[in-house]
Amino acid sequence: MRNVRLLELIWQGDVTTSGSNATRRMAGLLKGLLPVRAVHLSATAGVDRVCILSDETELLPGLPLGDVLVEELGIDVPYGTAIVISEEDGQDGPTTDEDMSYNLGMVVGNALLDVISRNVFPLHRESSALYVMGCSYHSMASGSGLQHLGLKPAHFRAGLAASLGAFWSGAQHSRVETSGLFLQQDFLASPRLRRYLATIDAGFSAPRPEQIGAGLMHFPGGARSYDQWLGLVQNAVMDRLGAHTARLCDS
Repeated sequence: MRNVRLLELIWQGDVTTSGSNATRRMAGLLKGLLPVRAVHLSATAGVDRVCILSDETELLPGLPLGDVLVEELGIDVPYGTAIVISEEDGQDGPTTDEDMSYNLGMVVGNALLDVISRNVFPLHRESSALYVMGCSYHSMASGSGLQHLGLKPAHFRAGLAASLGAFWSGAQHSRVETSGLFLQQDFLASPRLRRYLATIDAGFSAPRPEQIGAGLMHFPGGARSYDQWLGLVQNAVMDRLGAHTARLCDS
C-alpha cells in the first residue's frame, strides 16, 4: 500500500480500531511470533488481507503514521510500535483458523521484508538473512503452543510464502507471481529455490532449513519496541550466518 493512500484511508474513516474476537485472537498469536508492541486496526477498503508497518512510517514527509493515528483515531501509539491493519471481513461468519493463519504468515513475511529494507544486514548478506529468518519461522509454526492457540502450520507457511515469494520473484503481488517456486509447504527446502536465490544473488550462502531452528527468531522476555526487536534479530541472524561461513571455511 502506498503511504499517501493509507493517509487518505485514515482521513476518510476507512481505518478504525478493532476489538473483534478475530482481532484479539490474531493479536494473541502474533505476540508469540513477533514479540513487539503492536496496535491492531481494521480497514474497510484499500488493504489486501493484512499489512504491518512501523509507527515511524512517514505517510508524508515529517508525518509519521503513529502521530496520525494519535491525532485521527485518538489511540495510544508508543514509540516503537508495530501497526497491523487487517482487511475488514464483510462476511457474517467468524474468521476461520485457516484464514487467520494465512494472514499471520503474511504479516510475519512482511515484517521480515521490512527488516531487510532497513539495511540492518550488509548488502551481500541480505538474501541469506531473509532466507534463514524465513526458515526459522517455518519451523516455529510447528510449535505445539501456537497450534493449541489455533495456528495452522500449512496455512501460515502459505502466507509466508506469498510474502517472500512476491519479493524474491520481483512480482508486485503474490497473485501475479507465476514461478511456481513458492507453492509447496516446504518451499524453503527446495533445491530449485536455493539455486534460484544463488542465481539472483551471488552472495547467497545459508544453512539448509533443517539446520535452522525455531529458536533463531524466538526472543523470550515479552514485547519490546520495534528497534529493540530489530537489534535482537540482527545479532542472532549475523551470528548464525557467521557460524555457517566458518563451517564452510573449515570443511
